[in-house]
Amino acid sequence: MTKISISLQFIIITICFFVPCVTNSETLIIYSDMGSETCRFDVEPAITHEEQARGLMFRKSLDDKAGMFFIFQREELRHFWMKNTLFPLDLVFIDNNFLVVDIHKNAKPLDESIISSRKPARYVLEIKAGKADKCRMRNGTKTKLLKNSF
Repeated sequence: MTKISISLQFIIITICFFVPCVTNSETLIIYSDMGSETCRFDVEPAITHEEQARGLMFRKSLDDKAGMFFIFQREELRHFWMKNTLFPLDLVFIDNNFLVVDIHKNAKPLDESIISSRKPARYVLEIKAGKADKCRMRNGTKTKLLKNSF
């Protein structure tokens, strides 16, 4: 019986070690003023307090088409910092209607200064610095969140 138990434990550990972890991811679409899609990001949702506190801290890089999407309970002024974040980011603040209400571009790595939204936001998108401009984002830009299922 113990040989079976040890073998089963070995198999489980091997699977967990060699099979890549599947994380929940969603897609955020950015639209132009004319209504056409300009960019698409695969975003990692940050929903729990722990996920939101950790954010992108200690990560070494971020793919051009990736981001972190913070989802809060209600719309209010949002406050972020770049503590332990190793690369520059654009922070895009989004309201209940999925409209961009503020953008903080090129936030400096490791900076502990507070970055606050100028208007209430329910969602915050963190993407690589420069992507907000490349996607032609501005206040009023429409976004849409697609939930991916795995």
